Amino acid sequence: MKIWKLVVLFVVLSKQAYGQGTMLFTWHGENNYFQASFQITMDETLPGSIFNSSLWTNSIQVSSLDGLTYRASDQQPVAHIAGRFGPPLGLTYILADQATESSITVAVVPFQGAAISENSPLPNGHYAEQGFWSYEVIPEPSMVALAVLGAGALAIKKRRASKSPTLR
Repeated sequence: MKIWKLVVLFVVLSKQAYGQGTMLFTWHGENNYFQASFQITMDETLPGSIFNSSLWTNSIQVSSLDGLTYRASDQQPVAHIAGRFGPPLGLTYILADQATESSITVAVVPFQGAAISENSPLPNGHYAEQGFWSYEVIPEPSMVALAVLGAGALAIKKRRASKSPTLR
């Protein structure tokens, strides 16, 4: 009977863990010119929310064909970034690479589409593409730790039970 209690506890806690996680958004361009992603907290997915967490700001990253990686956290002066979840998703980024005098613009206009474009003196620096953002829920790492601890405790208990002599 005790094993069923553990199974029920595990199922309930795993459902709770997904509710506490973050969300990873990934760019899917029609020509695959750019690789882009960012993360937000679950609170920022509530209707009418504005993205303003440090997780969001520090996770914005866009890579281009020239091998440049634009990050919002690297921008000096501070990059122009804005994001909200209406729904639908709305984004505007203007990120720069001062060493190469390059810039990249990311835009999501609700009900009109999404695009990324780069302006750079580098050989592959004048590309743009349309696409879309997908997302997935990232569960909290504490859920994995809890599952590993529970499995370990169960294995130790079974091992001890099989080694202990039984009295008849």
